[in-house]
Amino acid sequence: MQLFEVEHIGRRRLGLLRDILLNRYPQVDADQLAVDCGVKSDWSMASRDENGSMQAVLRVMHTLRRGAVPDIALQLGDSAQITDSGLLGYAVLTAPTVLQAARMTSHALSSSNYLLRNKIVVKEQYASSVFSVTSRARPHREMLMEMSMLAVWRCIQSIVPSGRASTPAEVHFSHPAPDYAARYEELFGCPVYFNRAHDVLITPSTLIHQRIPSGNTALIRSLSTELRELLGDGYRGSGIAARVRRALVENPQSCAFSLTGTAAQLNMHPRSLRRYLADQGHSFREVCQEARMALAKQYLSNTQMPVKAIALQLGYRHSNNFTRAFAEYFGETPEAARRREFADQDASANPAR
Repeated sequence: MQLFEVEHIGRRRLGLLRDILLNRYPQVDADQLAVDCGVKSDWSMASRDENGSMQAVLRVMHTLRRGAVPDIALQLGDSAQITDSGLLGYAVLTAPTVLQAARMTSHALSSSNYLLRNKIVVKEQYASSVFSVTSRARPHREMLMEMSMLAVWRCIQSIVPSGRASTPAEVHFSHPAPDYAARYEELFGCPVYFNRAHDVLITPSTLIHQRIPSGNTALIRSLSTELRELLGDGYRGSGIAARVRRALVENPQSCAFSLTGTAAQLNMHPRSLRRYLADQGHSFREVCQEARMALAKQYLSNTQMPVKAIALQLGYRHSNNFTRAFAEYFGETPEAARRREFADQDASANPAR
């Protein structure tokens, strides 16, 4: 399970396209469009495409863009939600800062077979998020940029305290201004320039360094469902150890991987939590370490995030402390575990080699 699942994103985008058409464009024959573009009748996934649902999304957008809905890519980006991103959405919501979330997203895109790439450049006053497309996506570059850059901005707005009141400083697109260019500034809420050298979201550095608040409990709980499935049976049930593990996964910022923070999250006194765990044969340190190491394995196996970034994600102030804890728990360093995991994945994908 990759942190960024392209098929998952494609299926969510197909569902959003269907909702847009049914709610805003009843004159468009959605059933016939699905047939023409290789989409299942319920718009749940591609019906015929070895490249999956994201390619079907591009076919639908291309058809609509030439006809009834020229700004469909912008509308789709405007409808994006952080929950569309699966495990990546969970990681973003539980990151300590917007910059950490942005860098994590950039690494996730780079390690996936998605059609978009991203680079973060931070300067004193501004941070630039520079986007590009892979070679096979060049015919769809304009649509992808419209959809993806606005979707990224909507996700940023969902994790900062100011929400939709936040705006970029500027947005640059490399393509010419379309007939509906006024929609760009309306949706981004800032000056938008066309025919520029690169496709860039430029934001004030004060925003990129903001801490992500821990109040998105419902969103995190929704996103962590899939993650708990990966982590196994220890996160199910009503026992105190399972409740602690779930609290640490669902509310890592509030719990802060500490006894005091976790007890507060569970509406307990720290001494009571320690006693309840001891009665079941556990210590908080043991349960907390289990949760941290389980998350660490997912990040190491499914992302190219630097070890230092993973340490920060898991509440370690210094990456050396994380490396030491991981080695004590698993008997190998995080770097060695990642190399072995990627080698195993490569061997499984290419058994004849």
